[in-house]
Amino acid sequence: GSVREAMRILETQGLVSTSVGRNQGRRAISPSQEVVGNSIDFFIRGRRVSFSSLMETFETLAPSISALAAANRTDADILALKECQENLKVTLGAQRFVQANLEWHVAIGRAGHNPLLSAIYEGLGPNLMDPHVAGFTSKEVRVAARHAVDSIQDSVLAGDVDAARRKMLSHVQAYRRMVEPLAPRTVVLKSTDAN
Repeated sequence: GSVREAMRILETQGLVSTSVGRNQGRRAISPSQEVVGNSIDFFIRGRRVSFSSLMETFETLAPSISALAAANRTDADILALKECQENLKVTLGAQRFVQANLEWHVAIGRAGHNPLLSAIYEGLGPNLMDPHVAGFTSKEVRVAARHAVDSIQDSVLAGDVDAARRKMLSHVQAYRRMVEPLAPRTVVLKSTDAN
């Protein structure tokens, strides 16, 4: 019973798969970005990490990840980044904007080609942009984010590592100044209402 329960938990976490039929059995699965993201999300919400701590972490990671993207981006990454940038330009609704913005940040993380940093970065993203908190997706925030994305992306596509780092830091700091006063003090569990 204990082994079955352990296997069920591992399967739920995406670390084991079960097959049925002639070749039935269980096999280990290489952890995906999603597994890392879920663990980070669980830690953040379970420990009720403060929004300011999240922003400090983001301010530390985002500029370095942008610099890596400028140094390591491939032709496929450039296409993905341009597509994400276009999605941000045509997005009008606040909720869709949050998704498009997250997709752009994910593309930046992946363009750095450091799977650990990318997984951590992706895990943080959804906790930083909560569309249910008034003001997180105000028109002012959306316009500022679009301008920042254009500027950062120009540096990444040009391969300008220092400019990509500097512009991302400026963007994250500006975002923090705009939304931190509106943010809940802590990130709450999804089953409860946001503060």
